[in-house]
Amino acid sequence: MTRKEQKEVRKSQIIQAALGLFLEHGYYGTKTSQISRRAGISEGLLFHYFPTKEILLEELINIGLEGMRMPVQIHAESGLDFFYQFTAMLFLQAEKNPLIAKMFVFMGHVVRAEDIPERLRKLAASVDTVAYSRSRVEAGQQDGSIRKGDVMSLSNMYWCSIHGIMEQYALRPEIPLPEASWVVGMLRNDRTD
Repeated sequence: MTRKEQKEVRKSQIIQAALGLFLEHGYYGTKTSQISRRAGISEGLLFHYFPTKEILLEELINIGLEGMRMPVQIHAESGLDFFYQFTAMLFLQAEKNPLIAKMFVFMGHVVRAEDIPERLRKLAASVDTVAYSRSRVEAGQQDGSIRKGDVMSLSNMYWCSIHGIMEQYALRPEIPLPEASWVVGMLRNDRTD
């Protein structure tokens, strides 16, 4: 393994250790000594990678935001098909990488937690998935694949379901993720008029 690869592995170990501890104990409840111990490194080496705990927290938030901002290359036949394909892709990725489900829980916590510095809470809240999905719901209502109703309410319902499922999967990975069609079914327009 090259030196650069070793550095990336260590950085990943630190990030995973911090994520787990922040979820278990909160930001202020987590000590840097705990992070270094869980990562299997010295505290001095931890500070070499992340000079402060706040910088490490910000790195985790940026990783979460990167995942939320990642352009989704989906060629959907309808508005509903977009949500189906996205959900199926998300669940498949979460099964391959349990860190994804934990990041959903983490990002939700960061936005709500009072022990997170205000600047970082605002950063975490800078991507609004509910508002982002608005145009997809509207497109589905126009093509008849998504039920009529308040667009923001429907988008919110979908994302609340996704966040809840990801949270439960992070806590209990032995319970399989549901079929994407079950989740997307709540958006489906069942009327044939």
